[in-house]
Amino acid sequence: MTPNTPRPLSRAAVLAALCLTLALPGLAGAQGGRKGTGGFGCGGTNGVEIKAGEKFKALFRDVVAEAARSTVRVRFEGKDFALGVVVSADGYILTQATDVEGKYRVKLRDGKEFDAQLVGVQQRHNLALLRVSATDLTPVKWADSKAAAAGDWVASVGMKAEPTAVGVIGVATRDVPGAKGARRSPVSNGGFLGVGLADEGPGAVVGKVEANSAASKAGLKVNDVILSVSGKKVADAEELVRTLGRHKPGDTVVLLLRRGEEEMEVKAKLGKRPDGGVSRGDFQNLLGSKLSEVRSGYPTVLQHDGVIPPEDCGGPLVDLEGRVLGINVARAGRTETWAVPAEVIRSVLPDLITAACPSRKPRPSNLIL
Repeated sequence: MTPNTPRPLSRAAVLAALCLTLALPGLAGAQGGRKGTGGFGCGGTNGVEIKAGEKFKALFRDVVAEAARSTVRVRFEGKDFALGVVVSADGYILTQATDVEGKYRVKLRDGKEFDAQLVGVQQRHNLALLRVSATDLTPVKWADSKAAAAGDWVASVGMKAEPTAVGVIGVATRDVPGAKGARRSPVSNGGFLGVGLADEGPGAVVGKVEANSAASKAGLKVNDVILSVSGKKVADAEELVRTLGRHKPGDTVVLLLRRGEEEMEVKAKLGKRPDGGVSRGDFQNLLGSKLSEVRSGYPTVLQHDGVIPPEDCGGPLVDLEGRVLGINVARAGRTETWAVPAEVIRSVLPDLITAACPSRKPRPSNLIL
């Protein structure tokens, strides 16, 4: 370490700086009989505004520095899609999944770019495994997320020296009762069929038919099983949501149904989603930030309040020691971001890599679990 190199901040030093930063604007406001302007240039005493301030996030540069070496930018069809995490030295990268086929490209920390191949998907947790033709990459080192408690500070690693977001754990790592796998929310401007779906299969089982909807006009009934939409097979409720999201209001689709022992085809003219396509709950959530399309059904999550745009999901979440607790996977609500915990990733990653390359068994030198 040279004389001009700043020493990394200890956990205690970061905590002290956080307390001072959060307290000073309030004190200034009290003394002046008005809201503080914020010594850190964070725009007032609102905690969210302070945590979003660039000077505040700069306190966490040392916290995210190590994990940042394993963080990459993932582009899909020429647009920023997500962040990703290097999980092996020989080019495997974990990121969030999409159900659309297209071309991936990955930008490393040093600016080098590579075409990437999609080699595996873990749908329950909305994870995708990419492969690039690169060697000597720095794999991320996973920690135990269950050691992090509600109220602990966390930072979301991005492509800059500063974190993309800073937040506090709202709910520690937990299994979500009844959750059977990550699910895509209906597209707000997509075609509306007007059915509620049961969590069973195969096919998409109708649990409710909305009055005066496209489904009711087409004659759909509770317990009908939707097997395909205009020739595209539907394996389950999630796939029906994705398929209908590609259609617009006014489109006519042909539904293949199974009713009891009989199969039949019906035509349905899709309508507009009620309330402008946004539920009351989603409207309130959207007041905070843009939400991820896949934001429900995750079976195991760690929840924090760092504000992350969907295109910055897929990157590491670290504690004040820089330990990687998991990867951010969904902006789920106005005050909620969800991460897939490191324990889950450690359990699914070896199978993902082995399935992608059966002749290759992950070695400790390549894969850090």
